[in-house]
Amino acid sequence: MTEPQRGRTFSPHVEYSLFLIRDEDDYDSQPPEGIGIAYLQVAHGVVYVASTIQEHETKAQLHVWPGAPEERTGGELLGQVTLFSKSGRISLHSMTGGPEGQWLELEGPGLYEVRVYRFGGGATAQARRDEAVRRIGDGEEIEMPTDLESYVIDMWR
Repeated sequence: MTEPQRGRTFSPHVEYSLFLIRDEDDYDSQPPEGIGIAYLQVAHGVVYVASTIQEHETKAQLHVWPGAPEERTGGELLGQVTLFSKSGRISLHSMTGGPEGQWLELEGPGLYEVRVYRFGGGATAQARRDEAVRRIGDGEEIEMPTDLESYVIDMWR
């Protein structure tokens, strides 16, 4: 497999079981209808990625390739969509914004294919999150798990 031209690891906060892959400057901030139905929904300048878990922190590795990379093994392929980037910069955000200033330079403005894989997640991860919320609510001083799921995002022209 060829090597990616560039990459970055993001730590988006998943809110309402979603996070965004979006153009840094030009995107539609209103989710499309039926957002919870599909794993990947596309609107103007943004891809909405659906998680199997409610509120939590996740890790996402974003790679920009010179051409279509081979499909990955081991993760769950959520889908492949086309995204237009007006600015030539992409970032990952929670539904309510942020983190600001964390973006990755693409090969310039234009259309990009976006393929998203999820690793982990599901009912077991949701149960771990719910148990941590319960224990924190009961006054225990524990950290919320941050390894519930992760993502790999491949992009290319």
